[in-house]
Amino acid sequence: MLTYARQLLLFLIGRSPGEIVAGAALLGVTGVITGVGTSAWAGRQREAHALTIKSLPLTLAFLLFCLADWTLLWALPRLRLSFSPEIMPPLIFSTFVRLLVFWGWLGAVLWVRWRGAGFPACHGGRRWGTKVRTRPVAILFLVTNLAFTAVQVDAYVVEPLLVETTELSLAFDDLDPAAPPVRVVHLTDIHIERSGFREALVIQKVNALQPDVIVLTGDYLNLSNLSDPTSADHFRQFAAQLQAPYGIYAVRGSVEPSPEFMARLVEGTDVVWLEQEALTVNVRGQSVTLVGLPLSPWQKLDAARLAQATDDLPADAFTLLLYHTPDLVLEAAERGVDLYLGGHTHGGQLRLPFYGPIVTSSRFGRRYAAGLFEEGGTTMVVSRGLGFEGGGMPRARFLCRPEIVSIELKGVE
Repeated sequence: MLTYARQLLLFLIGRSPGEIVAGAALLGVTGVITGVGTSAWAGRQREAHALTIKSLPLTLAFLLFCLADWTLLWALPRLRLSFSPEIMPPLIFSTFVRLLVFWGWLGAVLWVRWRGAGFPACHGGRRWGTKVRTRPVAILFLVTNLAFTAVQVDAYVVEPLLVETTELSLAFDDLDPAAPPVRVVHLTDIHIERSGFREALVIQKVNALQPDVIVLTGDYLNLSNLSDPTSADHFRQFAAQLQAPYGIYAVRGSVEPSPEFMARLVEGTDVVWLEQEALTVNVRGQSVTLVGLPLSPWQKLDAARLAQATDDLPADAFTLLLYHTPDLVLEAAERGVDLYLGGHTHGGQLRLPFYGPIVTSSRFGRRYAAGLFEEGGTTMVVSRGLGFEGGGMPRARFLCRPEIVSIELKGVE
């Protein structure tokens, strides 16, 4: 069964949007014909006739909702909201949801009419006869579809532009209490395909914070845009507009495949790229040692790199680890890292009410999805990031807004 489902999905992805919507319309009509035919075969001619009449406007509504989904996805790059060339997977998903709701409506109508009684309207404690009332089912069908449309508009259009700034003030023993605080702004998972409204908003918000230092923790382009020179150029334009008097520092994430790629990506910018090394920055008398590690597919290798990068550091040095994922937090605590900044999880990107993130791509699952954490003397901040996963994944955020993290670092008085 799973094999057939996978083959069907691969077949659908190869179709055009028009074919997908036409196929959904055909399946919807097939459901109506099946329901009408079943009623007629069972000798329920009245139910068959009523279903034929009632299904016509809702079949049209179903088709219009599918066309609206297609229009929304088609419009996103033209409105400079997101730039995915792969709209088929999210269109297939939304159409599948619409189809389930439509078939659910057909099943509910048949069930109500076949029972011979609908949702009873009571007056004085008795039924209004035995008239079948299917209007509540139709209303529920429309409300459910409108709610799904609202969720998609929020996820594709509204939330991606609602960039939040999380401001933290953290004190550490290894910082000088007599020196002025240091403001570090953390950006991660930018995932640029093309510069749009969100990127312009992020630049404005970051510079308004007047950071001393800006740190970037990986995934600067989308995986589907790694060989796109325009995307790389737009990232360089993005980085060139960020302002930090004491420097912009970056590490490789899960997308940047090699040091050679990273060197080309930051060429011509003021970004200082750290590849398994420690660098001490003095900000108005406050010393901050940045430890930058690239992400590799092997956890043990990265743990060894962390040990090597921190071996020669003084015990009283304030260490700020830049690493793409939260997956090295236990090893960082063992090495006495003071502050650890990461991302990669996107905060889940798509979250469910009362449940939270569905997927985080972290070995810890949802434990370190996003936020401020303490682990064995190490403080870790995991950002929700700014962009979206690439490939055929939807360029959407739901209950998970893009995030800039601004941290004021100071000594314990």
